Amino acid sequence: MDIESLYTPTEVDPPASAAVSHSLEIEVFPEGAEDGAPFQDAARDEVEEQNASGNPGVQSLDGGASYAPLQVSSDKRLGIHYFADTKHYSQAHLEKWLPAIQSLGVNWITLPAPLDRAIPSELIGSLIANDIQPVLQFDIPLTEEYQVEDFAALFGAYANWGVRYVVLFDRPNLRSQWPGVAWTQRGLVDNFLDKFVPLARAAREAGLTPVFPALEPGGDYWDTAFLRSALEALQARGESELLAGLVLGAYAWTYDKSLIWGAGGPESWPATMPYHTPPGSEDQLGFRIFDWYNAISRAVTGQVLPIILVAAGVQRETMHLRDAQIGRRALNITETLQRAPSDTHNNRVPANVLACNFWLLSAPLSSPSAEYAWFKYETAKPSKHGEEWLASRAPQAKAMPDALQSDAAPTSTAPKSAPAGMSHYLLLPNSSDWPMELVRSFLQSHQATVGTSLQQAAASTRVTLAGGLEGYPDEILRTLIQAGCTVDNLQTA
Repeated sequence: MDIESLYTPTEVDPPASAAVSHSLEIEVFPEGAEDGAPFQDAARDEVEEQNASGNPGVQSLDGGASYAPLQVSSDKRLGIHYFADTKHYSQAHLEKWLPAIQSLGVNWITLPAPLDRAIPSELIGSLIANDIQPVLQFDIPLTEEYQVEDFAALFGAYANWGVRYVVLFDRPNLRSQWPGVAWTQRGLVDNFLDKFVPLARAAREAGLTPVFPALEPGGDYWDTAFLRSALEALQARGESELLAGLVLGAYAWTYDKSLIWGAGGPESWPATMPYHTPPGSEDQLGFRIFDWYNAISRAVTGQVLPIILVAAGVQRETMHLRDAQIGRRALNITETLQRAPSDTHNNRVPANVLACNFWLLSAPLSSPSAEYAWFKYETAKPSKHGEEWLASRAPQAKAMPDALQSDAAPTSTAPKSAPAGMSHYLLLPNSSDWPMELVRSFLQSHQATVGTSLQQAAASTRVTLAGGLEGYPDEILRTLIQAGCTVDNLQTA
Protein backbone atom coordinates (compact mmCIF):
# COMPACT_ATOMS: atom_id res chain seq x y z
CA MET A 1 0.00 0.00 0.00
CA ASP A 2 1.27 3.47 -0.91
CA ILE A 3 1.55 5.34 2.38
CA GLU A 4 1.35 8.75 0.73
CA SER A 5 -2.06 7.83 -0.69
CA LEU A 6 -3.39 7.74 2.86
CA TYR A 7 -2.57 11.40 3.46
CA THR A 8 -4.60 13.55 1.17
CA PRO A 9 -4.05 17.03 2.62
CA THR A 10 -6.96 19.42 2.74
CA GLU A 11 -5.90 22.61 1.02
CA VAL A 12 -6.66 26.01 2.47
CA ASP A 13 -8.14 28.41 -0.06
CA PRO A 14 -5.70 31.28 -0.57
CA PRO A 15 -6.92 34.80 0.13
CA ALA A 16 -7.33 37.30 -2.62
CA SER A 17 -4.48 39.41 -1.28
CA ALA A 18 -0.85 38.53 -1.80
CA ALA A 19 1.29 36.95 0.90
CA VAL A 20 2.89 39.34 3.34
CA SER A 21 6.67 39.09 3.35
CA HIS A 22 8.54 38.98 6.65
CA SER A 23 12.18 39.95 6.96
CA LEU A 24 14.24 37.14 8.42
CA GLU A 25 16.50 39.70 10.05
CA ILE A 26 13.80 41.06 12.36
CA GLU A 27 14.35 39.57 15.79
CA VAL A 28 13.48 42.16 18.42
CA PHE A 29 10.51 44.52 18.16
CA PRO A 30 11.14 47.79 20.04
CA GLU A 31 8.17 49.19 21.91
CA GLY A 32 8.20 52.18 19.58
CA ALA A 33 7.60 49.92 16.60
CA GLU A 34 3.85 49.96 17.28
CA ASP A 35 2.23 46.78 15.99
CA GLY A 36 4.90 45.48 13.61
CA ALA A 37 3.87 44.23 10.17
CA PRO A 38 0.19 43.30 9.88
CA PHE A 39 -0.96 40.22 8.03
CA GLN A 40 -4.26 39.27 6.48
CA ASP A 41 -6.96 37.50 8.46
CA ALA A 42 -8.98 36.15 5.58
CA ALA A 43 -10.41 33.26 7.59
CA ARG A 44 -12.17 35.65 9.99
CA ASP A 45 -13.78 37.49 7.07
CA GLU A 46 -14.84 34.16 5.58
CA VAL A 47 -16.44 33.01 8.84
CA GLU A 48 -18.28 36.30 9.27
CA GLU A 49 -19.66 35.94 5.74
CA GLN A 50 -20.82 32.41 6.50
CA ASN A 51 -22.48 33.58 9.71
CA ALA A 52 -24.26 36.36 7.84
CA SER A 53 -25.56 33.81 5.33
CA GLY A 54 -27.06 31.75 8.11
CA ASN A 55 -24.74 28.77 7.85
CA PRO A 56 -25.67 26.73 10.97
CA GLY A 57 -22.41 24.85 10.99
CA VAL A 58 -20.29 27.86 11.92
CA GLN A 59 -20.28 29.38 15.40
CA SER A 60 -20.05 33.08 16.09
CA LEU A 61 -16.54 34.39 16.66
CA ASP A 62 -17.76 36.85 19.27
CA GLY A 63 -19.71 35.07 21.95
CA GLY A 64 -20.65 31.69 20.47
CA ALA A 65 -21.48 29.42 23.38
CA SER A 66 -19.85 26.33 21.93
CA TYR A 67 -16.38 27.60 21.13
CA ALA A 68 -15.72 30.57 23.41
CA PRO A 69 -11.92 30.62 23.73
CA LEU A 70 -10.14 30.69 27.06
CA GLN A 71 -7.79 33.61 27.59
CA VAL A 72 -5.21 34.64 30.18
CA SER A 73 -3.44 37.87 30.96
CA SER A 74 -0.38 38.55 28.79
CA ASP A 75 1.84 38.84 31.84
CA LYS A 76 0.83 35.35 33.00
CA ARG A 77 1.54 33.28 29.87
CA LEU A 78 5.15 32.32 30.65
CA GLY A 79 6.12 28.87 31.85
CA ILE A 80 8.81 26.21 31.87
CA HIS A 81 8.98 22.52 31.01
CA TYR A 82 10.15 20.56 34.07
CA PHE A 83 12.30 17.49 33.30
CA ALA A 84 11.95 15.30 30.23
CA ASP A 85 11.31 12.24 32.42
CA THR A 86 9.12 11.24 35.38
CA LYS A 87 11.93 10.54 37.85
CA HIS A 88 12.09 13.85 39.73
CA TYR A 89 8.99 13.98 41.93
CA SER A 90 10.23 13.02 45.39
CA GLN A 91 10.21 15.32 48.43
CA ALA A 92 13.96 15.82 47.96
CA HIS A 93 13.39 16.89 44.36
CA LEU A 94 10.67 19.29 45.46
CA GLU A 95 12.99 20.93 47.98
CA LYS A 96 15.78 21.14 45.41
CA TRP A 97 13.87 22.42 42.38
CA LEU A 98 10.94 24.47 43.67
CA PRO A 99 13.20 27.44 44.56
CA ALA A 100 14.60 27.39 41.01
CA ILE A 101 11.09 27.36 39.52
CA GLN A 102 9.98 30.15 41.84
CA SER A 103 12.94 32.29 40.85
CA LEU A 104 11.84 32.34 37.20
CA GLY A 105 8.60 34.17 37.99
CA VAL A 106 6.60 31.86 35.70
CA ASN A 107 2.93 30.88 35.98
CA TRP A 108 2.90 27.56 34.09
CA ILE A 109 4.87 24.32 34.06
CA THR A 110 4.69 21.16 31.93
CA LEU A 111 5.07 18.02 34.05
CA PRO A 112 5.53 14.62 32.36
CA ALA A 113 2.99 12.43 34.15
CA PRO A 114 3.75 8.84 35.21
CA LEU A 115 1.18 6.32 33.97
CA ASP A 116 1.29 4.00 36.99
CA ARG A 117 1.16 6.45 39.89
CA ALA A 118 0.30 10.03 40.74
CA ILE A 119 2.73 12.89 40.98
CA PRO A 120 2.85 13.58 44.76
CA SER A 121 0.20 15.98 45.96
CA GLU A 122 2.85 17.97 47.85
CA LEU A 123 4.56 18.93 44.61
CA ILE A 124 1.30 19.77 42.84
CA GLY A 125 0.07 21.75 45.84
CA SER A 126 3.32 23.68 46.21
CA LEU A 127 3.23 24.75 42.57
CA ILE A 128 -0.39 25.84 42.69
CA ALA A 129 0.21 27.70 45.98
CA ASN A 130 2.88 29.68 44.09
CA ASP A 131 0.43 30.52 41.27
CA ILE A 132 2.07 28.04 38.89
CA GLN A 133 -0.44 25.95 36.94
CA PRO A 134 0.75 22.41 36.12
CA VAL A 135 0.08 21.01 32.65
CA LEU A 136 0.31 17.24 32.98
CA GLN A 137 1.61 15.48 29.87
CA PHE A 138 0.58 11.82 29.62
CA ASP A 139 2.83 10.17 27.02
CA ILE A 140 0.61 7.11 26.62
CA PRO A 141 2.15 4.52 24.28
CA LEU A 142 0.02 3.84 21.22
CA THR A 143 1.71 0.44 21.15
CA GLU A 144 -0.09 -0.74 24.31
CA GLU A 145 -3.67 -1.42 25.33
CA TYR A 146 -5.10 0.36 28.34
CA GLN A 147 -8.35 0.75 30.23
CA VAL A 148 -9.95 4.15 30.70
CA GLU A 149 -10.70 3.17 34.29
CA ASP A 150 -6.96 2.94 34.93
CA PHE A 151 -6.73 6.71 34.43
CA ALA A 152 -10.00 7.76 36.05
CA ALA A 153 -8.59 7.60 39.58
CA LEU A 154 -5.55 9.65 38.58
CA PHE A 155 -7.72 12.24 36.84
CA GLY A 156 -9.98 12.55 39.88
CA ALA A 157 -7.06 12.99 42.27
CA TYR A 158 -5.37 15.58 40.10
CA ALA A 159 -8.60 17.56 39.71
CA ASN A 160 -9.06 17.59 43.50
CA TRP A 161 -5.53 18.92 43.92
CA GLY A 162 -6.19 21.85 41.58
CA VAL A 163 -4.81 20.62 38.27
CA ARG A 164 -6.75 21.89 35.25
CA TYR A 165 -5.01 20.68 32.08
CA VAL A 166 -3.95 17.19 30.95
CA VAL A 167 -2.25 16.45 27.62
CA LEU A 168 -3.26 13.01 26.37
CA PHE A 169 -0.66 11.17 24.24
CA ASP A 170 2.27 12.76 22.43
CA ARG A 171 3.04 13.27 18.72
CA PRO A 172 0.67 10.66 17.23
CA ASN A 173 1.69 11.90 13.77
CA LEU A 174 5.05 10.08 14.06
CA ARG A 175 5.47 6.60 12.63
CA SER A 176 7.64 5.60 15.60
CA GLN A 177 4.65 6.04 17.95
CA TRP A 178 2.59 3.32 16.28
CA PRO A 179 2.95 -0.46 16.53
CA GLY A 180 3.83 -2.66 13.57
CA VAL A 181 1.55 -2.25 10.58
CA ALA A 182 -0.87 0.08 12.41
CA TRP A 183 0.85 3.05 10.80
CA THR A 184 0.12 1.84 7.26
CA GLN A 185 -3.54 1.04 7.86
CA ARG A 186 -6.22 3.35 6.55
CA GLY A 187 -7.99 5.64 8.95
CA LEU A 188 -4.95 6.47 11.09
CA VAL A 189 -6.52 9.65 12.46
CA ASP A 190 -9.75 7.84 13.32
CA ASN A 191 -7.76 5.05 14.95
CA PHE A 192 -6.07 7.64 17.11
CA LEU A 193 -9.36 9.30 18.03
CA ASP A 194 -10.70 5.91 19.12
CA LYS A 195 -8.00 6.05 21.80
CA PHE A 196 -8.12 9.77 22.54
CA VAL A 197 -11.85 10.42 22.86
CA PRO A 198 -12.65 8.02 25.74
CA LEU A 199 -9.76 9.39 27.81
CA ALA A 200 -10.71 12.97 26.98
CA ARG A 201 -14.25 12.28 28.14
CA ALA A 202 -12.97 10.73 31.37
CA ALA A 203 -10.79 13.79 31.97
CA ARG A 204 -13.77 16.10 31.47
CA GLU A 205 -15.92 14.02 33.81
CA ALA A 206 -13.23 14.39 36.48
CA GLY A 207 -13.23 18.17 36.07
CA LEU A 208 -10.10 18.46 33.92
CA THR A 209 -9.59 20.11 30.53
CA PRO A 210 -8.25 17.67 27.94
CA VAL A 211 -5.47 18.93 25.68
CA PHE A 212 -5.16 17.48 22.18
CA PRO A 213 -1.56 16.26 22.02
CA ALA A 214 1.18 18.40 20.54
CA LEU A 215 2.10 17.06 17.11
CA GLU A 216 5.59 16.83 15.68
CA PRO A 217 5.88 19.96 13.50
CA GLY A 218 5.98 18.55 10.00
CA GLY A 219 6.12 14.95 11.17
CA ASP A 220 5.78 11.73 9.21
CA TYR A 221 2.09 12.58 8.84
CA TRP A 222 2.13 16.36 8.24
CA ASP A 223 0.91 17.95 11.46
CA THR A 224 -1.46 20.50 9.93
CA ALA A 225 -3.12 17.80 7.83
CA PHE A 226 -3.41 15.52 10.87
CA LEU A 227 -4.92 18.28 13.02
CA ARG A 228 -7.46 19.30 10.39
CA SER A 229 -8.53 15.69 9.83
CA ALA A 230 -8.84 15.12 13.59
CA LEU A 231 -11.03 18.19 14.19
CA GLU A 232 -13.21 17.34 11.21
CA ALA A 233 -13.57 13.77 12.46
CA LEU A 234 -14.54 14.97 15.94
CA GLN A 235 -17.28 17.08 14.38
CA ALA A 236 -18.44 14.16 12.23
CA ARG A 237 -18.66 12.01 15.38
CA GLY A 238 -20.91 14.58 17.03
CA GLU A 239 -18.32 15.43 19.72
CA SER A 240 -19.49 19.05 20.00
CA GLU A 241 -19.23 19.05 23.80
CA LEU A 242 -15.68 17.73 23.68
CA LEU A 243 -14.70 20.27 21.02
CA ALA A 244 -16.22 23.09 23.06
CA GLY A 245 -13.83 22.38 25.95
CA LEU A 246 -10.80 21.23 23.97
CA VAL A 247 -7.38 22.88 24.13
CA LEU A 248 -4.71 22.26 21.49
CA GLY A 249 -1.13 21.44 22.43
CA ALA A 250 1.75 22.60 20.25
CA TYR A 251 5.53 22.44 20.05
CA ALA A 252 6.74 25.96 19.20
CA TRP A 253 10.36 25.24 18.25
CA THR A 254 12.31 28.03 16.56
CA TYR A 255 14.16 25.74 14.11
CA ASP A 256 16.95 28.30 13.74
CA LYS A 257 14.54 30.73 12.06
CA SER A 258 13.27 34.22 12.68
CA LEU A 259 10.56 34.45 15.31
CA ILE A 260 8.15 35.73 12.64
CA TRP A 261 8.74 32.82 10.28
CA GLY A 262 5.34 31.70 8.95
CA ALA A 263 3.48 34.56 10.66
CA GLY A 264 -0.08 34.81 9.43
CA GLY A 265 -0.42 31.13 8.69
CA PRO A 266 -1.80 29.73 5.43
CA GLU A 267 -3.66 32.95 4.64
CA SER A 268 -0.31 34.75 4.33
CA TRP A 269 1.48 31.82 2.68
CA PRO A 270 -1.07 30.22 0.32
CA ALA A 271 1.59 28.45 -1.76
CA THR A 272 2.60 26.27 1.20
CA MET A 273 0.94 22.88 1.27
CA PRO A 274 1.39 19.78 3.45
CA TYR A 275 4.73 18.16 2.62
CA HIS A 276 5.69 21.06 0.34
CA THR A 277 7.04 24.53 1.13
CA PRO A 278 8.12 26.11 -2.15
CA PRO A 279 11.06 28.52 -2.37
CA GLY A 280 10.09 31.98 -1.18
CA SER A 281 7.26 30.68 0.98
CA GLU A 282 7.13 29.88 4.70
CA ASP A 283 5.43 27.23 6.82
CA GLN A 284 4.49 26.28 10.38
CA LEU A 285 7.97 25.03 11.30
CA GLY A 286 8.77 27.89 13.67
CA PHE A 287 7.63 29.68 16.79
CA ARG A 288 4.43 30.96 15.16
CA ILE A 289 3.00 27.49 14.65
CA PHE A 290 -0.10 28.75 16.48
CA ASP A 291 -1.03 30.96 13.50
CA TRP A 292 -1.37 27.80 11.38
CA TYR A 293 -3.29 25.86 14.03
CA ASN A 294 -5.62 28.84 14.56
CA ALA A 295 -6.43 28.93 10.85
CA ILE A 296 -7.30 25.23 10.94
CA SER A 297 -9.51 25.34 14.05
CA ARG A 298 -11.24 28.47 12.79
CA ALA A 299 -11.94 26.91 9.40
CA VAL A 300 -13.27 23.68 10.91
CA THR A 301 -15.12 24.87 14.03
CA GLY A 302 -15.74 28.53 13.26
CA GLN A 303 -13.64 29.59 16.22
CA VAL A 304 -10.03 29.42 17.35
CA LEU A 305 -9.43 26.88 20.10
CA PRO A 306 -7.18 27.70 23.07
CA ILE A 307 -3.56 26.64 22.63
CA ILE A 308 -0.89 25.67 25.16
CA LEU A 309 2.70 25.65 23.93
CA VAL A 310 3.78 22.66 26.02
CA ALA A 311 7.40 23.16 24.96
CA ALA A 312 8.87 26.12 23.12
CA GLY A 313 12.09 27.87 22.25
CA VAL A 314 15.20 26.24 20.86
CA GLN A 315 14.36 23.00 19.10
CA ARG A 316 15.26 20.11 21.32
CA GLU A 317 17.00 17.78 18.86
CA THR A 318 19.10 20.38 17.03
CA MET A 319 20.81 23.58 18.07
CA HIS A 320 22.10 25.69 15.16
CA LEU A 321 24.00 28.97 15.02
CA ARG A 322 21.15 31.38 15.76
CA ASP A 323 19.66 29.03 18.32
CA ALA A 324 22.91 28.67 20.25
CA GLN A 325 21.71 31.67 22.27
CA ILE A 326 18.97 29.81 24.11
CA GLY A 327 18.41 32.41 26.82
CA ARG A 328 18.33 35.33 24.38
CA ARG A 329 15.84 33.57 22.11
CA ALA A 330 13.58 32.86 25.08
CA LEU A 331 13.69 36.53 26.08
CA ASN A 332 12.81 37.62 22.54
CA ILE A 333 9.82 35.28 22.60
CA THR A 334 8.87 36.66 26.02
CA GLU A 335 8.82 40.22 24.69
CA THR A 336 6.40 39.10 21.98
CA LEU A 337 4.16 37.23 24.42
CA GLN A 338 3.88 40.14 26.85
CA ARG A 339 2.67 42.71 24.35
CA ALA A 340 -1.06 43.27 24.06
CA PRO A 341 -2.50 40.22 22.26
CA SER A 342 -3.27 40.46 18.57
CA ASP A 343 -4.15 37.96 15.88
CA THR A 344 -3.30 40.33 13.04
CA HIS A 345 0.31 41.40 13.72
CA ASN A 346 3.55 39.49 13.57
CA ASN A 347 5.14 40.90 16.73
CA ARG A 348 2.26 39.92 19.00
CA VAL A 349 0.65 36.64 20.01
CA PRO A 350 -3.09 35.88 19.80
CA ALA A 351 -5.01 35.89 23.07
CA ASN A 352 -6.02 32.24 22.68
CA VAL A 353 -2.39 31.15 23.34
CA LEU A 354 -2.73 30.47 27.05
CA ALA A 355 0.83 29.50 27.93
CA CYS A 356 4.33 29.21 26.54
CA ASN A 357 6.37 26.66 28.50
CA PHE A 358 10.03 26.96 27.58
CA TRP A 359 12.29 23.95 27.15
CA LEU A 360 13.80 23.05 29.74
CA LEU A 361 14.27 23.53 33.51
CA SER A 362 17.04 20.95 33.90
CA ALA A 363 18.35 17.56 32.77
CA PRO A 364 21.06 15.11 33.89
CA LEU A 365 24.43 15.64 32.24
CA SER A 366 24.03 12.31 30.44
CA SER A 367 20.81 13.49 28.79
CA PRO A 368 20.76 14.97 25.26
CA SER A 369 18.66 17.77 26.75
CA ALA A 370 21.39 18.86 29.18
CA GLU A 371 22.71 21.56 26.84
CA TYR A 372 19.29 23.24 26.83
CA ALA A 373 18.88 23.22 30.64
CA TRP A 374 18.25 26.54 32.37
CA PHE A 375 19.58 25.16 35.67
CA LYS A 376 22.55 22.89 36.36
CA TYR A 377 21.48 19.40 37.38
CA GLU A 378 23.96 18.81 40.18
CA THR A 379 23.67 22.15 41.95
CA ALA A 380 20.27 23.54 40.85
CA LYS A 381 22.09 26.80 40.13
CA PRO A 382 21.34 28.78 36.96
CA SER A 383 23.21 27.82 33.80
CA LYS A 384 24.22 30.48 31.30
CA HIS A 385 20.71 30.37 29.83
CA GLY A 386 19.11 30.70 33.24
CA GLU A 387 21.41 33.55 34.23
CA GLU A 388 20.42 35.47 31.09
CA TRP A 389 16.75 35.00 31.93
CA LEU A 390 17.11 36.01 35.57
CA ALA A 391 19.24 39.04 34.75
CA SER A 392 16.93 40.34 32.02
CA ARG A 393 13.66 39.52 33.76
CA ALA A 394 14.45 41.16 37.11
CA PRO A 395 12.46 42.39 38.92
CA GLN A 396 9.68 40.37 37.24
CA ALA A 397 11.48 37.15 38.16
CA LYS A 398 11.58 36.47 41.86
CA ALA A 399 14.81 36.44 43.82
CA MET A 400 16.27 32.95 44.21
CA PRO A 401 14.96 31.65 47.56
CA ASP A 402 17.49 30.24 49.98
CA ALA A 403 15.03 27.61 51.17
CA LEU A 404 11.41 26.58 50.81
CA GLN A 405 8.90 28.82 52.50
CA SER A 406 6.96 27.17 55.30
CA ASP A 407 3.64 27.99 53.63
CA ALA A 408 4.60 26.57 50.22
CA ALA A 409 1.96 23.83 50.34
CA PRO A 410 -1.76 24.41 50.79
CA THR A 411 -3.29 23.37 54.07
CA SER A 412 -6.07 21.32 52.59
CA THR A 413 -7.18 19.81 49.31
CA ALA A 414 -10.52 18.33 50.33
CA PRO A 415 -12.64 17.13 47.39
CA LYS A 416 -14.58 19.99 45.85
CA SER A 417 -17.91 18.25 46.30
CA ALA A 418 -17.34 17.04 49.87
CA PRO A 419 -19.46 18.81 52.52
CA ALA A 420 -17.61 20.76 55.19
CA GLY A 421 -16.44 18.52 58.01
CA MET A 422 -16.91 15.34 55.94
CA SER A 423 -13.64 15.20 53.93
CA HIS A 424 -11.98 11.83 53.41
CA TYR A 425 -8.29 11.33 52.58
CA LEU A 426 -6.62 8.12 51.33
CA LEU A 427 -3.04 8.40 52.61
CA LEU A 428 -0.55 6.49 50.46
CA PRO A 429 2.86 5.39 51.75
CA ASN A 430 5.90 6.99 50.11
CA SER A 431 6.09 4.23 47.54
CA SER A 432 6.20 4.31 43.75
CA ASP A 433 4.78 0.81 43.32
CA TRP A 434 1.46 1.16 45.14
CA PRO A 435 -1.17 -0.76 43.08
CA MET A 436 -3.19 1.93 41.33
CA GLU A 437 -5.95 -0.53 40.44
CA LEU A 438 -6.69 -0.83 44.17
CA VAL A 439 -6.79 2.95 44.50
CA ARG A 440 -9.16 3.15 41.55
CA SER A 441 -11.46 0.54 43.10
CA PHE A 442 -11.43 2.44 46.40
CA LEU A 443 -12.31 5.78 44.79
CA GLN A 444 -15.19 4.22 42.89
CA SER A 445 -16.92 3.56 46.20
CA HIS A 446 -15.59 6.46 48.31
CA GLN A 447 -15.54 10.21 47.78
CA ALA A 448 -11.97 10.87 48.82
CA THR A 449 -8.77 12.69 47.99
CA VAL A 450 -5.71 10.50 47.46
CA GLY A 451 -2.13 11.50 48.15
CA THR A 452 0.95 11.25 50.37
CA SER A 453 0.60 14.50 52.34
CA LEU A 454 0.36 14.09 56.12
CA GLN A 455 -0.57 17.77 56.44
CA GLN A 456 -3.53 17.38 54.07
CA ALA A 457 -4.58 14.11 55.68
CA ALA A 458 -4.55 15.71 59.13
CA ALA A 459 -6.91 18.42 57.85
CA SER A 460 -9.48 15.77 56.85
CA THR A 461 -12.23 14.28 58.99
CA ARG A 462 -11.50 10.69 57.98
CA VAL A 463 -8.20 9.15 56.91
CA THR A 464 -7.76 5.73 55.33
CA LEU A 465 -4.21 4.36 55.49
CA ALA A 466 -3.33 2.44 52.34
CA GLY A 467 -1.57 -0.80 53.21
CA GLY A 468 -2.49 -1.00 56.87
CA LEU A 469 -1.38 0.57 60.13
CA GLU A 470 1.91 -1.32 60.26
CA GLY A 471 3.22 0.58 57.25
CA TYR A 472 3.17 3.96 59.01
CA PRO A 473 5.44 5.28 61.78
CA ASP A 474 3.91 5.90 65.20
CA GLU A 475 4.38 9.67 64.84
CA ILE A 476 2.09 9.70 61.78
CA LEU A 477 -0.64 7.86 63.64
CA ARG A 478 -0.18 10.15 66.62
CA THR A 479 -0.48 13.26 64.44
CA LEU A 480 -3.70 12.02 62.83
CA ILE A 481 -5.27 11.06 66.15
CA GLN A 482 -4.30 14.37 67.77
CA ALA A 483 -5.85 16.17 64.78
CA GLY A 484 -9.14 14.44 65.55
CA CYS A 485 -9.16 12.26 62.42
CA THR A 486 -11.07 8.99 62.23
CA VAL A 487 -8.42 6.52 61.07
CA ASP A 488 -8.97 3.21 59.31
CA ASN A 489 -6.92 1.17 56.89
CA LEU A 490 -7.04 -0.41 53.43
CA GLN A 491 -5.16 -3.67 53.02
CA THR A 492 -3.65 -4.68 49.69
CA ALA A 493 -4.85 -8.25 50.02
